[in-house]
Amino acid sequence: MKLKIRHETTYTYDEPTQTSIQYLRLTPRNTPQQRILAWNLRTPGDTSMMTDGFGNQVTVMTMDKPVSEITLTAEGIVDLTGKPLTKDDSPFPPEVFLRPTPLTEVNKPIKQFAKQFSANKRSLVRMMNRILEHIEFMPGATTVTHTAAEAFDQKRGVCQDHTHVFIACCRYIGVPVRYVSGYIHTNSEDHLATHAWAEVWLGRNWHTFDVVNLLNVAESHIKLATGLDYLDAAPVRGMRSGGGTERLHTRAWVTPASESQ
Repeated sequence: MKLKIRHETTYTYDEPTQTSIQYLRLTPRNTPQQRILAWNLRTPGDTSMMTDGFGNQVTVMTMDKPVSEITLTAEGIVDLTGKPLTKDDSPFPPEVFLRPTPLTEVNKPIKQFAKQFSANKRSLVRMMNRILEHIEFMPGATTVTHTAAEAFDQKRGVCQDHTHVFIACCRYIGVPVRYVSGYIHTNSEDHLATHAWAEVWLGRNWHTFDVVNLLNVAESHIKLATGLDYLDAAPVRGMRSGGGTERLHTRAWVTPASESQ
């Protein structure tokens, strides 16, 4: 399946920023599961490329002049091959993904919840279903700073929160798991095209667990980046001097690509 992606991110500021630097994980890699047929990332600043410790492609953008708005546009065409995940796509052994982070630390309620499940695919699918029953999908209920424990306690969140809770539970019961950011093609208007899900190491392979969509096959997912949690795989992260209050507006579209593209 060939998919066309367009992703626009705009930052606006109350007053001009003086300098800023952004780390953009907005360029997907070729993997056995996805072939990048075309991709273009447009930014207003100077850029350089690097690969981070997790193997993600990172565009580093710097701005050394005052601006009141920054717009980033990523677009391209990706061919999904339908091949299963493998073990040959991480520079680290799977055990690295047992390490907890501040965003995925467990509290007592998560520990009690996670103890009901075990380290096999059938049990983890049940856990995925139970998490979605417990945490209502509600855009705007959380921010990127909310932890797994906070989302679990308030019982509302978005894909990032469902994924963090799933990761926290898996690591607590000894299952390596990583956070994935990317895009998804869905006919549901409730869910955004930008997405987050998890990949679990079971046996000798990685396996997809998309809590919000209750999927354990990445049949319509385009992977941008992986890491221990959101902070490692965020599509856009940065810092700035000046600017006052910042407002973020982001939109993404994932649609079938025509055969001629």
